Amino acid sequence: MTDPMTLDGPLSGGPHPAPDWQAALERLRGAYADTTISGYGKDFRLFADWCAQNDLCALPADPETLERYLNEAIQTLSAATLVRRVAAIVRVHRALDLSNPAATEAVRLAIRRIKRHRPNRPRQAHGIDRTLRAKLLASCADDLAGKRDKALLALGFEGLCRRSEIAALDVQDLVTDRQGHLAILIRRGKTDQTGDGRVITLSAATAKIVCDWIEAAGLETGPLIRPVYRGRPIARHMVGHSISRLLKLIAGRAGLPPETSEAISGHSLRVGAAQTLLGDGHDVLKLMKMGGWKSANTVFRYIERTEISLWM
Repeated sequence: MTDPMTLDGPLSGGPHPAPDWQAALERLRGAYADTTISGYGKDFRLFADWCAQNDLCALPADPETLERYLNEAIQTLSAATLVRRVAAIVRVHRALDLSNPAATEAVRLAIRRIKRHRPNRPRQAHGIDRTLRAKLLASCADDLAGKRDKALLALGFEGLCRRSEIAALDVQDLVTDRQGHLAILIRRGKTDQTGDGRVITLSAATAKIVCDWIEAAGLETGPLIRPVYRGRPIARHMVGHSISRLLKLIAGRAGLPPETSEAISGHSLRVGAAQTLLGDGHDVLKLMKMGGWKSANTVFRYIERTEISLWM
C-alpha cells in the first residue's frame, strides 16, 4: 500500500501468524484502480480493529463474526458504508484464497435488514449547469492559475467528467476528431476499467480556453490539469480531492452563497452537464454515451432534479 497500515492485536487465532492481508492487496495492483485498493485496505482495517477489540478472528473471519459486526454497526453506519465494508472483507479473503465469510444466508439476511432499516439516498452534488459555469468562468483571473481553472471548468463540463477523469488527463489526450476539430480523449472512467475510453469534441470556446492554458503554461507532455505554485505549473497530476477543493474555491470567488459552495464537489460539472444536456432535449441514450454511463438508472439519479418532463 502507499501508506502501510499496521494493526494492534492479532488477525488470526491459534498458533499460526496472521496472513499478510496488505501484501495480498498489493498483488491486486494493475487489476484494480489504486483508489479502490486503498479503499479496501481502509475498510478492512476498521473491521480488523473491531475484531481485535472483541477478541474475534478477522482472518479468516467466520460468518457469525461478520453477521455480528453488521448487526452491531447497523445503528451507526449507513447501508452503503456497510455494503462497501463487506466488499472489502470479501476481497481480502479472496486475495488470500480464504473462504468467503459473506456467502451464507445469515449474512445475506443481515445485509437486507440493514438496507431496510437504514435506507440511504445518495447526496447529489450541486450541478454546475451552463449558466453557473459561465459565472464561474467569469470569476477566474487571467493569471496562470486562472487560466488553469478555466480549462478545468470548460473541460470538466463538456467532457461530463468525474473528478478522477479530470485529474488523470494528459496533454496527449487532446486529439482531433474525424472532422479535424479539437477533442479530448477520456481514457478510463469508473465504469470503464478496460480503458476503452470516449472521445468528446470540444466547442470552439472550450478549445480556445484549453489552448490558452497550454500555451501560457508551456505544456508539451504530462498532466494537463496540474497544480500552479508561485506562478509556475508543477509537473504532476492533481488528485480528486484537490479538484473538489478547487471547485469550491472558484465558487467562493464567484460570490455564491456558502451553502451552495459547500454543496459543489468534484462531480458537480458532470451532474450539471447531464442536466443541461437533458434540458437541451438530448435523450438518455445520448447522455449515457457522452458520459460513459453503463446504466440508465445511474443517469436518472444524475438528472432527477431537472425540472422538465423527461417524456415531453
